[in-house]
Parts: sequence; structure tokens; C-alpha cells
Amino acid sequence: MNSTICESTRSDYEKRGFCIKRNALDPERMQEIGMELEATMDRRSGETNVYVNGELHQEKKRPEDMREPHIDEPFWLGLCGEPKILDALEELIGPNLVLLMSHLFVKPPKEGMSIAWHQDIVEWAHISGSNICTVWLALDDVDLENGCMQVIPESHRGSPVIEKMETKGTDYLGRESMISDEQRRSAAPIELKAGEFSIHDAYLVHGSGSNTSQRRRAGYTMRYADPETLQIDPAQHWSPLYLVRGEVDWPAKSYVDARPAAQGAS
Repeated sequence: MNSTICESTRSDYEKRGFCIKRNALDPERMQEIGMELEATMDRRSGETNVYVNGELHQEKKRPEDMREPHIDEPFWLGLCGEPKILDALEELIGPNLVLLMSHLFVKPPKEGMSIAWHQDIVEWAHISGSNICTVWLALDDVDLENGCMQVIPESHRGSPVIEKMETKGTDYLGRESMISDEQRRSAAPIELKAGEFSIHDAYLVHGSGSNTSQRRRAGYTMRYADPETLQIDPAQHWSPLYLVRGEVDWPAKSYVDARPAAQGAS
């Protein structure tokens, strides 16, 4: 494993709640990922059933809402096991890594939805632990104009659970963490080139604006945990748990072994 994987050391990550890895995946790999993203978007387009005031409606599927592609599509599961990503995670949360879930967020030009301030851990009521984090891999160049992620540095400290309120707007979540004006002013944009990624703690407050540009904004979020500190209610979890590196002391039937050696033997 390489040392000093992210722009910050582990102590800086623990203090600020996030770090950034520059120049991570090469252009050839990103071209391959881009082609697969287009194919995935084609496969997942169409309409979905939505209940509004007790009545069933059909709405066009939003590209911001392509959840858990790693379950059905080996390509995305393979990307969740990308060595450069796992190396960075190992430096920050340890050698044993379990993949919890993943999500493709694609904000179309001029109409991509905003995502209000929130904490990942609060959205997952059945999950807790001290070493849970999200990798945000840029599939396009992302900046403030096309709605990059923004974070509130140090908002994870002490593992607070911040109260939420409904936004009553057109944002993706429909609810927002109640943070102070001072915290809002401290927001830091995570501007990335395609192939770069950030890692943030599950308690860190973050969000993103709408895409007001003429460019698409695509990212892939992958959620990981240290199995030794993870507490999860399997009955409420909608995705299998995948061991992507290291070891776990769990019953064999409680997880999927997605380590390269295991996949090669299957």
C-alpha cells in the first residue's frame, strides 16, 4: 500500500472529516468507466411508479437516483474494489473493508437537482459505527457551477446526530440538517477532475447545489466501513454486504466475498 494516499494525513482527515485524492484513476480507465456509465444510464432509463397523495403516478426516472448498481452489474462492483480507492481507505479506516452500498448520481445540465445539507449516517437509521465513510469518485469534472459536493469541515467531530427539517423544495432528499449560519459560511467546495475522489466521514455534513451549467455532473458514491466497529441490522439493509479487502469475523452466509482472489476462484 502506498503511503500518504490523500492530500491530508489520517490525523487531518480525522480533524476535518474529509480528504481528497488527486490524479487517482488514469484517462484510459476513466474512458472505460464513462462508456459503462452511458450504458448503465440507457439500461436504467424509463418510468417508475410514484405515489402522490395516495394515488399512483408514473414519472420519468431521475438520473440522480441510480442506486446500488454494484449488486446487479459486475463492472460497478469491480470499481468498488479499485486498488487505488481501497489503498486510500486502508490508510484512513484500516485494513479490513466492507462495502455497504453505492449510488450513481448524475445531474443533467441545467436541471440537475440540489442535495440539501445532510449527514450520511442519519439517512441510514439501521447503521452505526465509528469508521464508516463515503468515497465520492468524480466521473466528470465537477465544480461549483455544475453542482459539486460541498462540506462543512469538522462538522463530524464528536459524532453528532444533527436534527433535520423538511425543505419543501425540489432538492433530492426533501429534508435538511439544521446547521448554523456560521457553519454555512464555512462550507468548502470539493472540486474534482474526472478520476479524482474525495473521502468523507459518515457524520460530516455535506450537500450540493443544483447544476446550473451546460455540463453534466456525474459521480459515483461508494460507502465503506470497518467491520470491527460496524453495527448493522441486516433485516433493514437493502443490499448485501461485500468484503472487498482484509478479513471479517462473520458467518460466511452473512456477506459476499468480493476480494479479487475470491472472485477469481468463482
